[in-house]
Amino acid sequence: MKRLVTLLLLVITSSIFAQKTYYNQAVNSCADKSSDELINKCIKGSYLLNYDFETDKGTMISTDKIKKPILLIAAAGWSAPAVAQIPAINEMVDMYGDKMEFIVIFWDKKDKIKRFQDRLNPAVKLVPARDGDKVERGNLDISGFVHKLDYPTAYLIDKSKKFTDVLRGAATPSKGVTWDDVNDKNGEDLEAFIQQVIK
Repeated sequence: MKRLVTLLLLVITSSIFAQKTYYNQAVNSCADKSSDELINKCIKGSYLLNYDFETDKGTMISTDKIKKPILLIAAAGWSAPAVAQIPAINEMVDMYGDKMEFIVIFWDKKDKIKRFQDRLNPAVKLVPARDGDKVERGNLDISGFVHKLDYPTAYLIDKSKKFTDVLRGAATPSKGVTWDDVNDKNGEDLEAFIQQVIK
């Protein structure tokens, strides 16, 4: 009888502590944390709620209907690193488009994302800010998905909708750093990042 009671207590205790933490809950509970703490103590290990994103073409993407890993990137047209990352994103879509969903959410409204539309692989789902979305330099709320980091930030989400990792920033050209160097670096970084969920 003691063993049965002990076993029952273990099952009840583990079910209480096994509840999932969802992304928005994790981000909101860590509002006072540094960026690194926000990522490592709050975002990683949390789960994606369902978001209904409206693309630049007017189609809806429901994240709960996506059955493969997701690379979700927060970008802004005024961010030089976000623009510099475009060739790497295109390369990853060519390599892994059949194994992963690529979504880019924008700080910019639809009329301001032409530069991205013209340069990004058409397989990438572009989600511009709508009139009701909250858009500030440090914060972004697109269809309920809250982003509080810099641009670009890539969120890696596995098939179970768990946030596996976060990649911030991208290389940009500078004195002594060519576009070829930038494209190689961004491609290598993004591929190593994606490899964590590609089987």
